[in-house]
Amino acid sequence: MADNKKQVVVIGNGMAGYRFCEKLLEYDAHHQYAMTVLGDEPVPAYDRVSLSTLFSGRRQAELYFAEQRWYDYYKIDLNLGSRAVSVDRKAKSVTAEDGTEYSYDKLVIATGSRPIIPAIGNTALGGVHVYRTAADVKAIREEARNAKNAVVIGGGLLGLEIAEACREMGLETTILEREKFLMPEQLDEMAGKLLDMKIEELGIHLKLGAHVQSLKGESDIERVVLDNGDVFDADLVVVTAGITPNDEIGTEAGLERGARGGIAIGKTTQTSDPDIYAIGECAAFKDTLFGLVAPCYAMAETCAAHLGGINKTFALQKPASKLKLLDLQVASIGNIHLPEDGDVDYFYDQDIQNGVYKKLLISKDWKTLYGAILVGEFSEFERLRKYIEKGLEMPDHPRELLAPIGRPIELDIELEDDDLVCFCNHVTKGDICKAIDAHNLKDASGVMATTYAAGLCGGCYDTVVAVTKQYIEHGV
Repeated sequence: MADNKKQVVVIGNGMAGYRFCEKLLEYDAHHQYAMTVLGDEPVPAYDRVSLSTLFSGRRQAELYFAEQRWYDYYKIDLNLGSRAVSVDRKAKSVTAEDGTEYSYDKLVIATGSRPIIPAIGNTALGGVHVYRTAADVKAIREEARNAKNAVVIGGGLLGLEIAEACREMGLETTILEREKFLMPEQLDEMAGKLLDMKIEELGIHLKLGAHVQSLKGESDIERVVLDNGDVFDADLVVVTAGITPNDEIGTEAGLERGARGGIAIGKTTQTSDPDIYAIGECAAFKDTLFGLVAPCYAMAETCAAHLGGINKTFALQKPASKLKLLDLQVASIGNIHLPEDGDVDYFYDQDIQNGVYKKLLISKDWKTLYGAILVGEFSEFERLRKYIEKGLEMPDHPRELLAPIGRPIELDIELEDDDLVCFCNHVTKGDICKAIDAHNLKDASGVMATTYAAGLCGGCYDTVVAVTKQYIEHGV
C-alpha cells in the first residue's frame, strides 16, 4: 500500500518544516501521502525561539519537538545532516549533497533563512559568530570561557537576547546599533530610548549610531573599529544584523522570486510550479518576507491543508509581538511606522520616570486604530490587537482603550472562536475549546501540551489559562 502513496519531499527540518509534517498527518484524512524529510542539521527539529535557554544550562534535547521515534512511528523518512543541493523539476527529483536522489509528487521547500554578514571584512576571524542555531550557541559558549569582552553587532531582538546571555556569562558586553535607538523595527524613538535606559541599567554598554568599519586581529578577533574611529576591545563578536532567505535552491530550479528575494508563493503557498510549495522564511508572499514564527506556522498549516484537500488560505496579518524582554514588558501591534504627514494622529500616555510609555496611532478622524506601542505595561495588548486586526471603530475617547498607568486591566477573554490566543503557534480560542472537548482536558497544562499554545515565547500564558478555565467551568 505504501508504494501507492504520493511522495511528499520536504526540504528543511526547521520549525516550519516540522509543523508542516505535523499538520499533514492531521489533514491527510485518506492517508494518501508518504513523507521524506531532508534536514540540514544533524539533529531533529527544535524550538529556535527558546534558543537562549541553552545558555543557562538547558539541554538541547529538551528543545526537540519530537525524537527520532516520532518520525519512525508515523513512517516519516527523516534524513538528518542531509543538505539538498538541487531540484530537477522535469524529473521531479531532489538531489542531496551525498548524491542521493529523492523522487517527489509534491515538494515542500522549507529552507528557512541565514544571517546577513555585513561587508566589514575579517568576519572569518576566530571568535566571530552568528546567532542562529544550536551549534552557534555551543560555539559562543565555548568561546566565552576564555573571553572578557563581548561585542554584539545589531540592536534588534536577537542582539538584545545574545547580549543578555553574554552578560550572564560574565563578559563585559557592548551592543553596537546603527540606528538612534534599539529595536527600531518594533518601536519608535521614545520607546526605544526607554529600552536603551533599561539595557544600560543592567550593565550592558550601548553605542548608538554605530557604523562598524572593520574587525581587527591576527587569527582571532581583537578589536571592532567604527567608521568614526572609535575602537572596542573584543574577544568575542556576535553578528545579529538581520536575515536573508535561503531561496537559492528554488531560484536555481527556475522558480519565481519575490521583489526582495524569497521564493514567490500564492495564497495556497504554491510556487510558480504547482507541484512545489514554499513555506517559512524562505518564502515571499506579495513580496513580503517573514522573520517571525507565527506567519511561518500559518504557511505550514495552509500548505498541509491544501494537500489534504481542505480550503484554507494564507493571508497577511497585522504584525503583533508581545514579549517580556530583560524584565521590561514590550509590545508592538500593527503599523507603528506610518508617515507623520499622512492620515494619522497620535495619542500618548507615559510615565517615563517609572519606565512606562503607551502610544496609539489613530486615523485623523479618530475612528480607526492603526498601531500601538506599549512599554513597561501591556495589559491592554489583547484589546488593542483586536481593534487593529478586526478594524473595529474606536470609542469616542481613545484613553478608554488604555489602562491607567499602574492599574492594569483585567485580562480580556471575551474572544471569538477565530481570535488568536497564541500568536507564535497560531492557536485560536476555537482550537483550545476543540482540544478540551476532543481530549477531555482538565486544565491549562493539558491544553498547552495538546495545542502547543504558550509553548514558545510564553507571552500568552495568562490568556491560555483564563480561556481554558472559562470554557471548562462555563462552556463559553
